[in-house]
Amino acid sequence: MARLLMLAAGAALTALLGFAENPTAPQALPSIGVFLDFDSVPGAVPVEAMKREVDKIFKPSGVFLDWRLAAQNRGNEAFAGLVVLKFKGKCKVEGWTEPTTVGLFAVERTLGVTKVVNGKVLPFTEVSCDEVKHALAYVRPEADARERQRAFGIALGRVVAHELYHVLARTTVHAAHGLAKASESLQDLVSVSNMGFQAEDSSAIRKGLTEQ
Repeated sequence: MARLLMLAAGAALTALLGFAENPTAPQALPSIGVFLDFDSVPGAVPVEAMKREVDKIFKPSGVFLDWRLAAQNRGNEAFAGLVVLKFKGKCKVEGWTEPTTVGLFAVERTLGVTKVVNGKVLPFTEVSCDEVKHALAYVRPEADARERQRAFGIALGRVVAHELYHVLARTTVHAAHGLAKASESLQDLVSVSNMGFQAEDSSAIRKGLTEQ
C-alpha cells in the first residue's frame, strides 16, 4: 500500500523545498473528479481549507480537481480521472479533546492509505481524520477556533495531495524530497511554509494522466 507515515515529531528531516508557482506551467489537463465520502458530517471550514490547499499544490501540475460529495456522483460526467476519498473518524475540530503530548514524539502514524492490488494503484484512498488531528498539537497555543479549523484543513489537504500523487502518477514509489516523499512530521503538516511537489513529481502526474 502507498502510505503517508508521520515521522516521530522532532526527528531530523531533510529540509523541504518550497515549490514556487511556475508561470510556464503546461496547459491544464482535463479535470479529475474527486469524490468525498465522510464517516460523519465534517466541519465546513476544514473541508474548504483542505480543498484550497490541494488545489494550490496541484496548480503547477496543470491539473484541475473537480470536488464532489460521493452522493453527487451521477455517473454521466466525463473526467480525465476519478478518485474516491474516504474520510474515517470525525473530520471536525469541535468536540475533540486534544491528547497530551506524552508519546506524541515517538509514534509513527499512518494518516492516509491508497489501495494497491497486484502492483496497480487504485483510485481509492482512506484518510484518518482522527490521526491527522494530532498535528494540531503544533498549532500556536493562542490560536482561536477558526485558525485551528483552518490548520486542520491544511493538514488534511497535504495528506490528500500526497495520496492523490500516487493515484494520478500511478506509482507506489516515493520521492526523496517534497510532498511526494514517504513521510512528513506532524509539525510540517500545519507549518505556514508552502509544501508542494518537486518538478519531476508534477511531470509524473501529467504523464500518468496522459497514459491512461
